[in-house]
Amino acid sequence: MGVHLLQKTQDYTLGIWKMDEDEAQLLELSGMVESPGLVSPVRRQEYMAVRAMASTMGVKPEAIAYLPSGKPNLTDNTLTISISHTKMYVAVLLSSHILAGVDIEHRSDRIHKIRHKFMHSDEENSLKQLSNPISETVGLLIHWCAKESLFKAVPEDGVDFKQELRISDLATLESSGRFNGVFLRTGKSFIIDYLIQADFVLTCSFSAESR
Repeated sequence: MGVHLLQKTQDYTLGIWKMDEDEAQLLELSGMVESPGLVSPVRRQEYMAVRAMASTMGVKPEAIAYLPSGKPNLTDNTLTISISHTKMYVAVLLSSHILAGVDIEHRSDRIHKIRHKFMHSDEENSLKQLSNPISETVGLLIHWCAKESLFKAVPEDGVDFKQELRISDLATLESSGRFNGVFLRTGKSFIIDYLIQADFVLTCSFSAESR
C-alpha cells in the first residue's frame, strides 16, 4: 500500500507507511542500495519502510543516523526526526521543534496488563471522566502512546513514565484531536496531537518553546 498518510502542519510533517510490500519491493522504494544486515525479517521490513517513507518526505536514506542513546537524527538537516513502528505500520515525524517525538501503537487489549507502570492516579481519574471515551483500551493506548512520544522528545535519561510524564486536558476522544503533556522533571510543557484509526493509535508531541 505504501504511503498511508502524509500530513503537514505548521509544527511538523507526519508520514505513515503501511507495509504491504515484500522485501524486494521495499528495498527499491527505500532508495537503499542493499538490504540492511538485520537478522529479523520484520526488522528489515521496518528499517526499509522507514526509509521509503522518509524518501517520500524528502529525506535521503543515508542521512538518517542514530545517536548513542539510540534516538535517530538527520546528518544533513536541521530538522528533528522521530521514528516509530508497530504491526504493519511505520511512522516518521519531521519537525522544526528541537523537542519532538512520534509513537504509533497497534490496538490491543494487552495495554491493560501494564497500566500500573505508566498511569498516574490523576490520569486514571481523568480517564473515567472522558465525555466520549470510545473505549477504555483506546484511552489507555492514547496515554501510553503520548508518554512514549514525550519520552522520545526529551533528551534526559531514566524517565519515569508514571511519575515524571503527565497528561492533561484530555476531555474527550474523537478520531483525532489535541491535548497537553508535561515533563515534570524539567517543567517543560508539550502539545500532543493524536490520531485514532481502526488498526492503531498515534501521537505527535512537540514543545512550542523548543523552536
